[in-house]
Amino acid sequence: MLNGGPLNSGAIGSLDGEPFVDWSLDVDPASSQIYYAMEIDDGILPAIRIPISSWQATVQINRASYTQAVIPAAAQWVDAVTARADGEFVIYRGVRFDNGDTQESELARSPLGDVRSDEGPTNFTMTISGYTSLPPPQTGLTRTLENVRSQSTGGGFRVRADIDFFLRPGHTAIARGTSFVVSYINYYVNSSDQYMDVGERAL
Repeated sequence: MLNGGPLNSGAIGSLDGEPFVDWSLDVDPASSQIYYAMEIDDGILPAIRIPISSWQATVQINRASYTQAVIPAAAQWVDAVTARADGEFVIYRGVRFDNGDTQESELARSPLGDVRSDEGPTNFTMTISGYTSLPPPQTGLTRTLENVRSQSTGGGFRVRADIDFFLRPGHTAIARGTSFVVSYINYYVNSSDQYMDVGERAL
């Protein structure tokens, strides 16, 4: 699981303590809505909260980990993002309930690295990305991957399945009865789908 509090290394997930956000909460789509948002903060200007249409991340041990988010309808955010170019960005997962309450947890944090704008005839998007590193993982945790979509064995075991925020690199994953030590996790989330690729060999 990815910790919902401040990240001790600027990386994805806090690996030095027990998680305190219950990601196993059964969110009823009839009475709640899951959303994702990004915050950018340079420690000088006020932090800004920006809606995102998708995000992805790569978490791995002994190599740089990567986080990316896409801002839709970004024209209104260009100046604010540019002004905070020396800051960091944080991806949040939130649950919005019918009574108006929200519950948010931090998913990923990275220094603001590359900012790319893509302008077309009818849309203007910005892509925010950055690299960071992970501390050594906790050991001993084993997780069974849910709703496995595909798996392959070329170049090490690789599985595509539902996102499991409890699983981290260095832990053991089980897919259709086969266990392996996780070397990396790729997360992919957009408005229509979300999944992770879990691999045995380094990227």
